[in-house]
Amino acid sequence: MILTMENMINIIQIIITLIIAIPTGGFALYQWYKANKVRRAEFINQIIEKLRFDKDFVEIVYLIEYNHDWYNGGFHNGADGLEFKIDKLLSYMTYICYLKNHRIISKNEFSILEYEIYRTCESPSIQAYLWNLHHFSNKRSQRCTFDGLIKYGKNKKIICIDFDNKNSTIFQKHLNF
Repeated sequence: MILTMENMINIIQIIITLIIAIPTGGFALYQWYKANKVRRAEFINQIIEKLRFDKDFVEIVYLIEYNHDWYNGGFHNGADGLEFKIDKLLSYMTYICYLKNHRIISKNEFSILEYEIYRTCESPSIQAYLWNLHHFSNKRSQRCTFDGLIKYGKNKKIICIDFDNKNSTIFQKHLNF
């Protein structure tokens, strides 16, 4: 193949294009990476703010932190609104566990939120409530709404060993199963 002036110009144009395109593409990739990190940080911050500053969550986390015994026979009548607030918190924590299990948030990001989730699973009243819901759901061949949180507690060996036994005497039965 003979290089003509026209071929030489085309080769030079391709080389110049590559010289410009490669650093530009690298810079664009770097900018995307940095912007993505900022978005992830904002997302984690939104989760933290809701978990730590939502009025209902703060009230329930206080009950959990100080081991108040709130789960009893009158809990499910819903008159005081406590069941709604607890379900709201447990749903949110189950969502956080879902994000971790599906690798939407990293282990490092999850570790920022893990204390609250761990303490919640550790609560005797939460365990009793989850035990009742778990077996109530199983009787209907359904998965418990808070299954992700229950799995987290079991994997961390926080939730009682006898949790899967519906005839366990560790917890009081408050639901029909």
